[in-house]
Amino acid sequence: MFSVLLVANVLSAQNGNLEAGIEHVVPFKLFKTKKDTLKAQTLSRIDYHNIEKFGKTDPTYIYLAQLDFEGFEPLIKRDDNDWVLNIGYLNRANLFYWNGGAFDSITMGSFELNSNFTGKFSFGGEQLIDGRYLYLKFSKLNSRQNLEKGQFVFYGQGLENYREEHISKLSAKTISYGYLLWGAVFVGVVISLIFYRTYRQPEYIYYSLYAVSLAIFLGRNGLGWYEKYIGNFSFSTFLLNNTFELLAGLFYVLFEKYFLDTQKQYPLLDKAINVSIAIFIVWLVVDTSVILMGKYQLHFVLLDIRALLLSVLVLFGVIYLLVNLRNQLNWFIITGSIIFALGSLLVYVSGDGNYLRLAAVAEITVFSLGLGYKVRVENREKISIEREISVTYLRLLRSQLNPHFVFNALGSIQHLIIRGEQSDAIYYLSNFSKLMRYVLESSNQQNVLLSEEISFLEKYVLLESLRFDMEFNFSIETDDSLVPEMVEVPLLLIQPFVENAIVHGLLPKKNGECYLKIHFKMVDSEILQCVVDDNGIGRMESQAQKVGRRSHKSYGISIVEKRLNALRQTGDQRQTVIIEDKFDMEGNSMGTKVTLNLFLNSISNF
Repeated sequence: MFSVLLVANVLSAQNGNLEAGIEHVVPFKLFKTKKDTLKAQTLSRIDYHNIEKFGKTDPTYIYLAQLDFEGFEPLIKRDDNDWVLNIGYLNRANLFYWNGGAFDSITMGSFELNSNFTGKFSFGGEQLIDGRYLYLKFSKLNSRQNLEKGQFVFYGQGLENYREEHISKLSAKTISYGYLLWGAVFVGVVISLIFYRTYRQPEYIYYSLYAVSLAIFLGRNGLGWYEKYIGNFSFSTFLLNNTFELLAGLFYVLFEKYFLDTQKQYPLLDKAINVSIAIFIVWLVVDTSVILMGKYQLHFVLLDIRALLLSVLVLFGVIYLLVNLRNQLNWFIITGSIIFALGSLLVYVSGDGNYLRLAAVAEITVFSLGLGYKVRVENREKISIEREISVTYLRLLRSQLNPHFVFNALGSIQHLIIRGEQSDAIYYLSNFSKLMRYVLESSNQQNVLLSEEISFLEKYVLLESLRFDMEFNFSIETDDSLVPEMVEVPLLLIQPFVENAIVHGLLPKKNGECYLKIHFKMVDSEILQCVVDDNGIGRMESQAQKVGRRSHKSYGISIVEKRLNALRQTGDQRQTVIIEDKFDMEGNSMGTKVTLNLFLNSISNF
C-alpha cells in the first residue's frame, strides 16, 4: 500500500509538547519521468504538479515528490524536538536533504534495504532544502495504487520512542493474528500427520503442506525473527509471498482432490483440478522467473489473471459440489472455501489483511474437522465391511460343516441298511430328516436358542449311538438358574466336540461302561460354559492307535476353531476352548473333558 497512515492524536512523551505528539501530513507535489538523469542540484528547478493530475502508479516511471513543509518551519526549527519523517512502504526510494551546506541523499527503499528497511528519516530544520523542502525519488512496482491517496507524515521523536516501546494497536492485532494462525496450523498439522502415520492417505500430507504454505504467506508478521533477518517488505519477502501463495493454491487443489476422491466421485471436477495443478506448476516457474528478471509489471498482470482464474475455479468447485451433494464431506470443502473467499473480499474492501488471516484460521479449522470426520466415516465403513466379511466367512464355514455332518449321517444309514436293520434305518432316517430340517431352517441364522441346540444334540447323540451299534449313557443337563429358551448360542458350535468324544473316545473303548455328559451352566452374567465330558480312551491312546495307519483330521474341530477366531475378529471378544485329559491315580486315561466358554455379549452383538 502507498503509505496510507493513520493520523493519531497521541501525546508526546517528550517535554509534554502537544504538537510533537501529533502526526502531521506533509503536502507534496509530483513530477514523473522515464529517464533517471535527475541531479540534486536541479531538484528545485523542476516543474512539479498537484497530485490530482496523476492516476495510479506506473512502474515504467520514476516519480519525484517535493515535500513542502511550509507553515511547519517554526515548529520544526525549534530546538526542543527532533522530527521523524515516515514515507511508508516504497519499493525503491531515495530521500534528498541538505547536509552541511550541500545536497545529500539516503536510500530508503524496502527492496534496497531489505531487513534494515524502516521507511523513516530523522531530521531537523537544518536538513530542509531552501528552508522548507525535502525531495523523495521513488518507484512503484505495480499500477494498482492511486497516487492521490498517498500520504507522507512527520511527528516528534518522542512519539517515535513511545511507539517503539509500546506496540501500536494495529501492530498488536497483526502479530496476535499471526500467532493465532500459526497455532491453528501447528495443531492441524500435528493431527494430520498422526492420521497419515495411521492411514497413509495423501490428503493428510497435502493438507499439512497447504496449511504451512498459507501460514508462511499470511503469518510472517507474527514472527519477530523474520522481520529482523529478512524483513517484512524486502525483495525476498516479495518473492516468497508469490511462491507460497502459489504453493498454497497447488496444495489446496491436491488436498481437495484426494479428500473428496474426485477421480471416483466427481470426474468433471477431477478434470478441472488436474488442469489447475498443471497451471499452478507452470505458473510457479514462469512467475518466479519473471520476478527474478525484474519484470514486475508483467508479474502483476499475471497476478490479476491468476486471481481471476482462481475465483472462477473456486466458484465452479463450490457450485459443482452443491449440485452434486453426494456425501457430507462436500460441506467441509464448501464451507472452508466460502470462508476464505469472504476473507479475501473483506481485505479487498477494507485493506485490512487481518481479515484474511482470520479466514485462514477458520478454513484450516474446518478442514481439520473434515479430516476427523472422514476418519470416523471410513472407520465405520471399514468395521461394517469387516463385519460383513466375517459374517460371510462364518456362513462359508457352516457350509463346510453341514456336508461333514451329512456325510457321517448318510454313512450311518448305509451301515444300517447293509446290516438289514430296516426298522432302525427308518427310525434313523426319520431323526436324520428332522436334523436336516433344523440345519436348513437355521442356515441363515448366526445364533440359535440354547433349547434348540440341546434338542439337536439329543437327536444327534441318539443317532450316533445307533450308527455305531453301541450303547453308552449320555445326558444333557442345565443349571437350574439357566433358562435355555432365553439364551442364544452360535449354531452347530458344540456338535463337533460331541462327535469327537464319541468317535475318537468312546467308540474305540473295548471294556467298561461308556458315558457322555454335556452340561451347561452360567459362570457369571456374561459367560455361558458348556462342558463335554467323556470316559473314553483319551487323546494319547487315540493318537497311538492312529500310528501306522492313515491319519484322520477332525475337520469339525478345525472349523469350530476358525469360527471362534472369526467371531473374535468380528466382535472383538474372546472365545475360549479348553481341552483336558483325565487320568486316575495310577496315570491311566479316564477320558477327555472339553470346556467351552461362550461370551454372551459377543454372541448377541454379533
